[in-house]
Amino acid sequence: MRSRSWLIIVGAVLTAAGTIGGVRGQLIGDPERGGSLYVENCAVCHGVDGQGRVGARLAQFPGIQIDASLEQTIAAGISGSVMPAWSLDNGGPLSAQDIADVAAYISAAFAGTEPLAPLPTYLPSPVPTLPAVSGDPSLGAAVYQGNCAVCHGQDGRGRIGQTLAKAWPGNQPEAYLRQVIREGVPGTTMPAWGQAEGGPLNDEEIANASAFILSLQPAAQPTPAPAAQGPISLTVGLIALGVIGVLAVLGLLVYYRKS
Repeated sequence: MRSRSWLIIVGAVLTAAGTIGGVRGQLIGDPERGGSLYVENCAVCHGVDGQGRVGARLAQFPGIQIDASLEQTIAAGISGSVMPAWSLDNGGPLSAQDIADVAAYISAAFAGTEPLAPLPTYLPSPVPTLPAVSGDPSLGAAVYQGNCAVCHGQDGRGRIGQTLAKAWPGNQPEAYLRQVIREGVPGTTMPAWGQAEGGPLNDEEIANASAFILSLQPAAQPTPAPAAQGPISLTVGLIALGVIGVLAVLGLLVYYRKS
C-alpha cells in the first residue's frame, strides 16, 4: 500500500514537472502588440470587435488551453474553409511570436480584459478612370485597402492571396471580378463579400473595388541584358581565312617573280 502511494506521488511530481517544462517552452504572447497585428491581419474578416464579418465570431472559446488552440488555428488555418494559414512555416507572413501575440490579444480583448485596438481610416486616393469600366477606382481604392489588401497586398501583388495586379483575360474582366468578390470561390480561402451572400459589401462597393483592381499595374519585368558579342561565326571565319590564304599566295608569287 505504501509503495503504491509513493508511486502515485512520484507520478504526480513527474507530471507537474513536464507541465512546467512545456509551459516554459511556449512563447509568451504580448496582447498589446497582438492588438496591432490583429487589426492589420484579422479584423478585416473577424471584425474589430471579434463579432465576425466574413470570418467566424471570436467572442467565446471553449476549453482550458485557449491560446494554444488559437495559435494552432492561426498558424495552420482550417483546410477547406476561408481561414488561411498565417505562419511562416506554412507560407504565411506571421512569425511564431506574432501568432502568440495575436492569440494573447484575442483571448484577452474579447474576454473584456484588454481594450479593443482601433481600425485605421482609409482615404480614397485619386485613380484615373478606365474606359468601358463603370466602377469608380478612386472610391474602390478605399474599399480595396479596407477589405482586400490584407490578403492580396496593398499593391495587388499577393500576400496570402493571389496576385491581382495582372492582365486579366477574357472579354468581361470587370463582370468576372464582381462575381468572384460577391460570391467568393467555394472550397478556397476566398470568401463571399456581397451582402446578398452574408458579406459586408454592397453592389456599388464591389463595382468600385473591381474597377480599382483592374487599374493595378503588374510588377515591371526586368529588361533582359543584351546578348554578349561572342566570337565570329564559322562562315565568316572561313571566308576570312580564304582571303588571307589568297593574299599570302599572291605575295609569294610577287616575291618569286622579283627574285
